[in-house]
Amino acid sequence: MLTILSIFFGAAFTLATAYALGAVLLRKTPAPPEIALGLGAVAESFLVFLCLLLNVGQWAVYLGIGLAAAAAALLRFRRVALRDPVKTPLGKGWIAAGTIFGAYGVWYFVNALAPETTPDGVTYHLGLPYEYVRLGGFPDHIAFFGMLPQGMEMLYTVAFTFGRHAAAKLVEFGFFVATLPLIFRIGRRLGAPDRAGLVAAIFYFCAPVVGLTGASSYNDAAGVFFMLAAFYLLLVWRDTRRDNMRENQDNRYLVPAGLLAGFCYAIKLPGLMVAAAAVLFVLAQRNCKAGAVVAGVVVAASAGLAMAPWLIRNAVLTGNPLAPLMNGLFPNPYFHVAMERELASGLGSLGAVKPWQIPWELAFGDRLSGTYGPLLLTIPLGLPALRKPAGRLCWAAAAIMALAWFANTGARFLMPSVAFAALALGMALPAPAAWAAILLQSVLCWPQLVATWETRYGFRLHEFPVEAALRIEPEEQYCRRRFDEYTVAKMIERATPPDSRTLALLPVANAYLDRDVSVHWQSAEGERLLDSLRLASVYSSSPAYDWKASWPIESLRALRFRLPAGYQGECDISEVQLYSAGYRIFPSPEWSVSAWPNRWEGPLALDGNIATRWRTWEPVRAGMYFEIDLDHAQRLSQAVLISHTPAYQAPLEFYGQGIDGQWHLLSNSPTALPRPPQDLRLEATRALRRAGFRYLLAPTGTGGNTPIGNILLGHEPEWGLERVGEAGRYYLFHVK
Repeated sequence: MLTILSIFFGAAFTLATAYALGAVLLRKTPAPPEIALGLGAVAESFLVFLCLLLNVGQWAVYLGIGLAAAAAALLRFRRVALRDPVKTPLGKGWIAAGTIFGAYGVWYFVNALAPETTPDGVTYHLGLPYEYVRLGGFPDHIAFFGMLPQGMEMLYTVAFTFGRHAAAKLVEFGFFVATLPLIFRIGRRLGAPDRAGLVAAIFYFCAPVVGLTGASSYNDAAGVFFMLAAFYLLLVWRDTRRDNMRENQDNRYLVPAGLLAGFCYAIKLPGLMVAAAAVLFVLAQRNCKAGAVVAGVVVAASAGLAMAPWLIRNAVLTGNPLAPLMNGLFPNPYFHVAMERELASGLGSLGAVKPWQIPWELAFGDRLSGTYGPLLLTIPLGLPALRKPAGRLCWAAAAIMALAWFANTGARFLMPSVAFAALALGMALPAPAAWAAILLQSVLCWPQLVATWETRYGFRLHEFPVEAALRIEPEEQYCRRRFDEYTVAKMIERATPPDSRTLALLPVANAYLDRDVSVHWQSAEGERLLDSLRLASVYSSSPAYDWKASWPIESLRALRFRLPAGYQGECDISEVQLYSAGYRIFPSPEWSVSAWPNRWEGPLALDGNIATRWRTWEPVRAGMYFEIDLDHAQRLSQAVLISHTPAYQAPLEFYGQGIDGQWHLLSNSPTALPRPPQDLRLEATRALRRAGFRYLLAPTGTGGNTPIGNILLGHEPEWGLERVGEAGRYYLFHVK
């Protein structure tokens, strides 16, 4: 019972704090409660961000913020009514609406109350808040998900502090439910009957992919809420400008609208489209051309204010305000361009789905990670709405919001677009067709009915876990039977000390793991260490070469190795060896290295470990180079590069900088001599140990990085490892 109470308290406290803050901010501005909730959430998220930045993210601080907000709201609360024009009310139709919303709402609520088991939820949506709760602030390490905007995760952190996983899920569920009245309010502002709003609300609320995101810690449903909240305020601003030309009164809505639009970016990167669309909406208003530019600047500045904490934090920590993406535009030592390109290629792919199959897959097929039900196929019936300005506005918004889907073809990335398209559909359908559409969507999307014809385990809610929700079935038992990552997480906790670092070659359930675990692909450091493990295992038979050139001995201050032509492969240098008349000149700590690209990884070619290397991490472009600046002039006659690049028959030029500071060509025809195979296993684990990792988690079997795990298993002594944990086909090794 105490667990359930703590869950409800954590969720209710977080949402109540948001509402109180919103009530204070909007105390003199007419606005409905959903807008107060949304605007207050923006403020609460920012306050939590500051707490974590200052390392004071403790329950007492959050409690103080909530109590102060409540006190301010009670003392200064002044309810100002804002009525939305009603064209055609539903009347008794609200009975049907309440029945449908109630049935689906109970289903979603029970799933939200159960422990989190969704893949993204257990890895980072709740993994990050759990880490922040443990540390009381942001961690020192830099990883992919930690650099994404985390507007909702800030709210999850407060809820998690008091009620753990389910409390955070209920926060998302709260915004999901609050979306329904917003849809009706927007429909009324657009001059549509409530029947049109009901069609849109049923379409959206009953869609299987939407239900899963709204009942979990996926933040997509919250993103739609904040998008619609911003759109609603812009409609109010438009209407008050049209009805009342008093500038000060009208412009009160621009700042909160901009903050809500900018917060969409703070929730998820594609939310940038919402901020851009908000500015375009303001600039396109014909009845206020004189002030449109000023209004657009106000909205843009307000949106930028909501986005700024994450942009500034990323810029300070990595040098890239858009980290973990756009690393080609903002090179940095924390993320590789190769990772970004590989991720974009996978997320933007349709897989085996043909373009003409997309509508069916999004409606029923689930090969695009989620479905919307039968009404998705009827969206073209909403095209007649284009005859009216309101319909054109909805279709334009739907088109703009759909652009993000081309970067990530998962069905949930169409949720913002579907919300607007559903409104257009509701406007176009006559009453009999509208009620038929409502019946069709509400019946065919019911989970048990979906399960009768969709036998695959799709991206939707599959069960009604009332026992897990009420904790009759213990959280541990429920999680163990739902996903293997939970068992792996508990194995890591048992086998490692609290201050240890683990490199994982597979995703881990950070939301249930009280340890510092880095997943290999989520940072440049992890990718480099995986590369070392591969060189010592699956790539051990790949040919390596001594790529060398000789010249008459002379005094040189620096050496540069330049690639004069581009090609599709990469270039790598495992080690650089310099010689003077046959004698090895060993690297000095005073030497410095520069390179293009990835100059930060240049020292790996001088660390004496062949299992580590400098790589371009992208196809070679003409002019890429690796340069060594010696601490003083050295008499050199030969340089040897240990590399795999000669397999591409790539040209290479050796340049030297004389004591006069001038560069000149030493050789443009180096020879490449195959090296005998070398056992790099101990060298690879030495790289792990040097990076601060004392444990390695690896999978076995097939797929992913299992070839490495298969090679490690049973040969731990040759690697300098010790097997200390096992969970099914996953093994934990201690680096000796």
